[in-house]
Amino acid sequence: MKRGFHVGLIRFRHWSPVFLALMFMITPRPAHAQEPSRLFDESVSAYQRGLFDSAASGFLRLAQGGIDDPRVWYNLGNAHFKSGRIGSALVSYRRGLRLQPRDADLRANYRYVRLFAADKIEPVGGFFLETWWRALVDRIAFHEARALAAMIFWLAVVLTAWRLWPGPIPIRPVATWVVTLAWILWVGATGTTATCYFRDIGSRDGAVIALKTDVRGGPGGEYALQFVAHDGLEGTVERSESGWYLARFPNGLKGWIDARAFEII
Repeated sequence: MKRGFHVGLIRFRHWSPVFLALMFMITPRPAHAQEPSRLFDESVSAYQRGLFDSAASGFLRLAQGGIDDPRVWYNLGNAHFKSGRIGSALVSYRRGLRLQPRDADLRANYRYVRLFAADKIEPVGGFFLETWWRALVDRIAFHEARALAAMIFWLAVVLTAWRLWPGPIPIRPVATWVVTLAWILWVGATGTTATCYFRDIGSRDGAVIALKTDVRGGPGGEYALQFVAHDGLEGTVERSESGWYLARFPNGLKGWIDARAFEII
């Protein structure tokens, strides 16, 4: 089943009830939770009937029940967008992209919904190598990078043991280069894993989910107003204090924002 906001732009994907049931069996759930395949079907039905708030509630309950899957976040993002919640939609898409960063639908929807954010803040340009590296790593999930680094590590260990094994090795110079290349690849894979970790786990990226909210000079309403942020403005939380977040925005500006108005991915 496919359903789009605009023809050829955004697709709405159905989830296999069998897969949902299997996922629900291996994940914790609250006692009051509905059987997941029925809850998913009800959410899909609500979306098709234009009951986008009900659809979003259903998909969110699936996610809160332990089903952390890009398809859930994709559909939740669609429902949030159709309900007019730009920031919540962006957060949902970003959560899906952390699990499946090369998903074309998630990326297309995320880029499309960003166009509806009222605040158009241009990011501060960085060193071109850093920009290139982040663009490359942005296509790799943390679990993929970790698995690749582990695989290359053990390959390098085996090659090193073979190179150091007593006895004649006819291709010893070549073996030395192969071992060296394996360890260089492991260093690169480890760096990629570290980058993915700080992107997905170490950072606290998020977006404004209120229609508008004040960004102030300190953690409280009595501090000077710096500017007003609107639904969909993305940023990174650096620390929290007294129910406020110190957020850094793409243009390098920082300010304190009410934690209730900002959702962390």
